[in-house]
Amino acid sequence: MGSDDSSIYDPFEKLVSIRIEGHAFDVPENNILLRCVQFIVDEGVVLGRFCWNNECGNCEVTLETPDGREPRRARGCQTVVEPGMTLSDLTPDLRYWLHRKLK
Repeated sequence: MGSDDSSIYDPFEKLVSIRIEGHAFDVPENNILLRCVQFIVDEGVVLGRFCWNNECGNCEVTLETPDGREPRRARGCQTVVEPGMTLSDLTPDLRYWLHRKLK
């Protein structure tokens, strides 16, 4: 599992599968996407240029969900992960933190 500091995550019982730029990742359910990125990289994303409160836009992605809705832009600090989500068109800040996982 990701970070040893489980207190930073909202309570979860299982991991759910999402895709980011074509790569599959298992992340904690019931958590926002930005927190799931932190789980994936297991590093100090909190130290990045993210405001965590919907002001900066540094965590925007294009989001597709399995329910067939049109792809849309969403902020990772405001969007709760759903099983089967697909993320693309990452901001440079998100791409910086995920670059080693997206090879």
